[in-house]
Amino acid sequence: MKKLIICFCLLAIYGCSGYEPLFSTKKLSYYIIDIENENKNDLTEKISKRLNNYKSKNNNKKGYILKISSKMDNIISSKDKKGQVSSYEMIVNVDLRVFNEKSKQAIKTFKFNKNFIYNNQENKSDLNQYKKDILENIINKISQEIIIKLQSL
Repeated sequence: MKKLIICFCLLAIYGCSGYEPLFSTKKLSYYIIDIENENKNDLTEKISKRLNNYKSKNNNKKGYILKISSKMDNIISSKDKKGQVSSYEMIVNVDLRVFNEKSKQAIKTFKFNKNFIYNNQENKSDLNQYKKDILENIINKISQEIIIKLQSL
């Protein structure tokens, strides 16, 4: 029985040896030279931090300079019969301008818009934590979309 368990464990370990992350920097045809945050807010900083992994000098690949600006709004989406807020909508807008090493003009401009509607909660600390989780998910999605869009240039 022990031999069977050991064989299974070894098979599982060797079967996972070819794992590579989906957005591995080895597979990309570009690298990021620099990221400039046009408005100094937390949202832009978090997106920049996610993209910092792709800042590596490689002479065989295209290099891009990114200029990012972002804006987030939380608006009331609906109210109940008593006039109390029942749901909110979080709207995140990110503008990305892409430059190559030599150009002063942007070679491409992208706009990313994400929104999410969520219900109000009586416990405000739970609501704040839920809003933070929603924002993190939106930032992750936008960062992945930026990586994919840069790959298509």
